Amino acid sequence: MTFSDDALHNPWTDAGAAALLKAVFEAADVMAGVFELLDDDYRYVIANRNAAAFYGLPPEGLNGRCGRELGLSEAQIAQRMSTLRRCWKSGETLTREYEFTGPDGRRGWFLGTFSPLAGRTPRVSFVLIDVTARRAAQEEAERQGARLQLALSAAGLGLWEYDIRADAVTWDARTRELFGVEPDAAIDFASYMARLRPDEAPMMRAAYQAALRGENGGRYSVEHRTRARDGSERWVRSWAQVLFGADGQATHVLGTIQDISEEVAARERQALMVAELNHRVKNNLATVQSMAAQTARGARDLASFKADFEGRLVALARTHDVLTQNAWTGAELSVLAARELEAFRGRVGVEGGAVQLTAGQAQAIGLILHELATNAAKYGALSRPAGRVEVSWGVAGGVLRLTWREAGGPAVSAPARTGFGTRLMQKLARGDLRGAARAEWAADGLRFELEAPL
Repeated sequence: MTFSDDALHNPWTDAGAAALLKAVFEAADVMAGVFELLDDDYRYVIANRNAAAFYGLPPEGLNGRCGRELGLSEAQIAQRMSTLRRCWKSGETLTREYEFTGPDGRRGWFLGTFSPLAGRTPRVSFVLIDVTARRAAQEEAERQGARLQLALSAAGLGLWEYDIRADAVTWDARTRELFGVEPDAAIDFASYMARLRPDEAPMMRAAYQAALRGENGGRYSVEHRTRARDGSERWVRSWAQVLFGADGQATHVLGTIQDISEEVAARERQALMVAELNHRVKNNLATVQSMAAQTARGARDLASFKADFEGRLVALARTHDVLTQNAWTGAELSVLAARELEAFRGRVGVEGGAVQLTAGQAQAIGLILHELATNAAKYGALSRPAGRVEVSWGVAGGVLRLTWREAGGPAVSAPARTGFGTRLMQKLARGDLRGAARAEWAADGLRFELEAPL
């Protein structure tokens, strides 16, 4: 292709510049040429074969054609003219990246450089490079980065990197927050190790040294504590991968860090609950064994033993039901009383304020209420249709005072001998509840009072 200085009205006159221009024009991946600015359109003065091929034209097929002749929309022409006029009027070279739609409907991106040419006629040279692939890769990288950031945020992960040869540590904002490091503070390996607890630093160093030797493929994972920027102590899990160069030497360490404080707390709670459950099971077995032995000792025959023992087991189970609903954290006294006395609904009045019992207190009071109800059903107020029981309680000075009053039953008197039920209630009051209990056999019915510190 031959270029005419007269045709282009530009100062290219030496052979080197012409050769350079020719090389640009013949480059396989470059579209180049010269635009002439019209009143409301532009015309190709000259364009290389790549530019012509873009429009499906033969070499030099663009020369002399305007934008409208090529089927461009008014919006596309206006956008192109805006750039060309700005370039011509400013006398400066402009470089911009813009989106295009080809004649075949294909969408892509161009990186364009526009330079004004000297002369009276407004002409601008152009060099265009199709950067669609690069742009697509860039957008995909941005999407991947956004997805990664979303995943990191969802998992509460921080990212870090250690350049071993440069002794430079790079921490993201999350990692700096967990270690209590300011956003602009410099970090190296020594300052990182100084932030570890003295009792955990040896473990961390041993795991790191093992990874440097290539053990486990250069990977390691450790859990340790940090002091966060807000001053709180956090448990974190660090996962790392050592990278090795072609010579087999470690060059970098890439890693993540995650706040696992809630996970550690949950593990500790679970361990505590298991220990508490073991303790409870042993206590319950001891209670059942004691009830079995004492019930058997006072039973008249096998049938009476079976009835009494089963009743006490059921009472214990009812209390367990209430405690289970509260994950064994305790029980509300009114709920417990209603559950234990459910079989006598309508004949037992319950009155008292809100009192929260521990699991141990609930078990003891549940059994006491069962013994009182069983005794009343056999010998007391609940053994007569007109009989009634009033259960009330209150708290003063941190001490629970519970009263059981019977009325409308047969005449009662103190028993000749102390049965297992009475001994059980006294034992529960003094031992499990650290309180005291007393019974009064009045003419109108039994009156039982329990006092226990809460």
